[in-house]
Amino acid sequence: MRDRQFLNENEVEAILGQWNQCRNELAEYYKTRNIEKAQPEMKKAIELFKALLFTTNGLDPEECAIDDCKAKPVNLRERIDFISSRPKLYHSYIQLSELFAEQEKQFAKQKALSKAKKKRPE
Repeated sequence: MRDRQFLNENEVEAILGQWNQCRNELAEYYKTRNIEKAQPEMKKAIELFKALLFTTNGLDPEECAIDDCKAKPVNLRERIDFISSRPKLYHSYIQLSELFAEQEKQFAKQKALSKAKKKRPE
């Protein structure tokens, strides 16, 4: 169990690193109103978010659906559908940024709860 959690933490850090690069590029594209370059980068960022979601839940995206995830942001299905259907919009970028931040918090909460359980005497 501990090895899997450590693996998850490394995977999460890698995904968040990729998201930070993506977010910087997207910020520049939206700042300069270069929507044509923003769209493929948004699609990449959406896939990164899904990878983060499944990784933080310890699930395989090939075998599971978003609804199978226990730790996830509120109204995820509606929000991800909005973003996916309108990747060119600046509001979609903002919403995706919020989803990343919320999922990162969910993961931190899971880690804290896991550590607290391990410290509890049996």
